Formats: sequence, structure tokens, C-alpha cells
Amino acid sequence: MRVFIASNYSYYMSYGGLVMKLFNFLSILILSVFSTASFSEQQNNQVIVVGAGIAGLGAAKELHDSGYEVTVLEASERIGGRIYTDRSLGFTVERGANWIHSNKLDSNRLMVLKDHLNIETQITPLSAAAFQLFNKDGESVSLTEEEFNKIDTRIALATYAASFFRPSSTLKDVIDSLRSVGLLSFAPNVVYQAYLQNIELSAAEDIEKLPIGALITEAEYMESAGEDEEVFGGFDQFTSYLSKGLDIRLNNPVTKIDYSSDEVNVYVKDIKYSADAVIVTVPLGVLQKGMIKFQPELTQTKQDAINGINWGNVNKVIFQFPYNFWGESNNIFIEREDRHAFTTWLSNEVISGKPILYSFYSGDFSRAMEDKADEFIIEKAMNSLRSAYGQEIPAPENYLITRWGKEPYILGSYSSAGHNQDDEKLRTELGSPIASKVFFAGEATSLNEYGFAHAALYTGLREAERLKTLLPK
Repeated sequence: MRVFIASNYSYYMSYGGLVMKLFNFLSILILSVFSTASFSEQQNNQVIVVGAGIAGLGAAKELHDSGYEVTVLEASERIGGRIYTDRSLGFTVERGANWIHSNKLDSNRLMVLKDHLNIETQITPLSAAAFQLFNKDGESVSLTEEEFNKIDTRIALATYAASFFRPSSTLKDVIDSLRSVGLLSFAPNVVYQAYLQNIELSAAEDIEKLPIGALITEAEYMESAGEDEEVFGGFDQFTSYLSKGLDIRLNNPVTKIDYSSDEVNVYVKDIKYSADAVIVTVPLGVLQKGMIKFQPELTQTKQDAINGINWGNVNKVIFQFPYNFWGESNNIFIEREDRHAFTTWLSNEVISGKPILYSFYSGDFSRAMEDKADEFIIEKAMNSLRSAYGQEIPAPENYLITRWGKEPYILGSYSSAGHNQDDEKLRTELGSPIASKVFFAGEATSLNEYGFAHAALYTGLREAERLKTLLPK
């Protein structure tokens, strides 16, 4: 405190000083009131989005464009989540999402974005009937479209019947029953194996764990869903567009969400972010692992939904070869002792402009491969190709191997239907907000289209609209 000693300041320091002090105090009080009002106005409708996958980016963009102040906290060093276009080899390959599925659905916002951004695509048939088949002896096997339709029809009828008489059956139970009575005997074993693997890859899970309702629901859905489109130039064109203009903070893993007071406090290590609401869009695997703590703790019903939804696993091995040795076939299935062991291959030559083959594998086999060395995986995958195309095929010049279950802030691929459980009830509960302050989005909260990128985007937009209703501008 500075003290004035000169005598001509004595009056000021007595009466005048008192007046000045009072004036200063009132000035500070008035300024603080206005400052508080200004701060409150600035902070009003603040939203934090946890996760910069397509669900989080979709929610953030919708709110940002509606005038909300939004901060996106992403745990990893990149945006996109399970959309991961890799250009490390000098051209685009997809570690994650490959296709815009269901291109005829009115709710498919990716198709709207595709048209808006003038993204070029190609139709890629993915049914078992579209595959070039090789049996265990390396012989090419052909089946007519009529024969494939017969398989579909008989499996569909048996599944519907089982839903009434044996509702606890798995898909494998139903198909094995058909085979045991000879209703699928006209089809060679490679067709049966390709059919099963096609279902498993779509579901990210082994058929032994899939309920019969999953096939019924998918059959009804596919009647009007349309076809699948592969993207030229990288699937990340969607996430790049959605991220423009957003406040995205990478390398910010959220560890705790405290919604016990009027505002929501979100913690990243020793940093606290405060907001009026938060939208949680992290993958289901992160929630199941308990990597984000909630205060108060989540209700038992909410926690049961998190733990009850099946969390699937799909991975890829991606080979770049010196030349194309497989010809014009875009989809290839090679029968092996284990139908999961690098049996399904897709050519990426048209999209990437390079002689690229992807192999997809799912379920427990995929989980087991994540613990294997690259050399082991490459050899096992090449053995599959050699069984169909001969021992003289070239070794790959480059390769990429995904391990989505090991990605620390993802821990898997996408959710799938669960056996003997009410998936719709679980997903509805997972997607339900808490106290009009904590919202949940992501493909696992989709009731009928889980596993799809367009479904993840839709859920982000869904929660943004719900938040706007509960916390209007």
C-alpha cells in the first residue's frame, strides 16, 4: 500500500479519500456486475462434445452452425475415430470405414454430404453371391443367382420359423439344422462358409453369438436400404468437411464428467472444462472399460445398457502387390479350415489405383490376431492367397495391419446384436440423456443401423437437435 506524506494530500486522505474510495468501490461493483452478466451470457449454451468421430463432429457442426459455442475434446492425435484414411503408402487406403452403406435410405446423411461435396463413388456389391469362390483344393466354384436365392429363401424361412418355435436359437443353430436335413445340400461347402462369413463380417461377431433376430431385422432393413458405395479419394473427406471451423482439441482424453451441479464439469487430466451440457460420443468399448468416470455414478440401468450391448471386432490386412495376379475379381472368398482365417478378400485397385487386396476378418479370430506379430499375420494371409492362386504369386511390397481392439481410445470396431437380450431396450437406454445435461451419441445408440458410419452421424445430429430443444438459444 502506498502512503502519501505531503501535507497538501491530508484532506484528500481524509474526507476526499473516503469519497474516492467509495466511488472506486461502486465502480468496481458495477463493473463486476456487468462483467458477470457478460460472462454468463458468453458461457450460456456452452457445449462440450467428447469424441471427434463422425457422431461427435456431426453434433458439433450442427450446434456450431446453430449459434452454440462448442468445444470438441478428442483423446487421440487425429479426428475421425473409426474413419481412418491412411495415405502413408502414397495413396488412399481405408483402415476403418470403407463404404457408404444403404444408399437409398432417406435418413442417410452421408449421401446428402456426398452430393454436396461432389464425392465420387462406385457401387460395390457385398453379398456372398458377388464373390469369386475357391474351395479348399483351390478350385473355382460357381453358383447361379437362382441357387443363391434358394439359399437365402430357405434360411430366411427357417429363421422366421425358429423365431416362433425356438427363439433362443442362434443363426448357426438354424443354418446347421437346414444342412442336417439336406435342404442346403445342393450348395458346396465353400458357399456355406462364404455365406456365414459374410454375415459375421457384417455383424463384427461370430455366428455362434448372433441371435436369429439379427438376420430377420437385417433382411427387412435391406429390402429398402439400397446398395453400398465405395469412396474415391478417402472416406475422411466427410470428417474433414464436418470439422471445418470447429474448436477441436486433440490429445485431450476425458477422464471424468461431473454433472452434480448446474453446470457440467469435464476433466482432462488436471484441466477442467465447464459447460451447460456435454454430448458423449466415444466408442462403446471406452464406456465398457470405464475409462470415463461419471459423478454421480451412472444408474444401474444405464450401466447395464453399456455392458450389455455386444462390442464386435473386425480387422484388416492390406497388401500392396507389384502387380495384379487375381484378375478382374473384386470380391474373393477362399475356403480354409477356419473360415475366419483370411478367407475374405476385396480388391481395392479401382479405388486406390494400385494393385491392393484387403482381407477382412472378424470375431474371436480377429481378437486373437491382434496379439500376433506382423510376420505371423502376413504369412497366414499369404498362405490363403497361395492356396487359390498358386505358390508363385509375389510377396506384398507394402502392407498395413489394423488392430482396432488395441486402439487405446476405441478398443474394438462396432456394436453388434446380442444373443438372448433386448437390443432395442439396451440401445434406447444408452442413448437416453441424463438430467438434460449429459447426452449420448454414437453408432451403438442406433436402434436398427448400428455398425454403420451414416448411423453414427445420424445419432450425433439426433442429440444435437435434442439438446437444442432442452437448452434453446
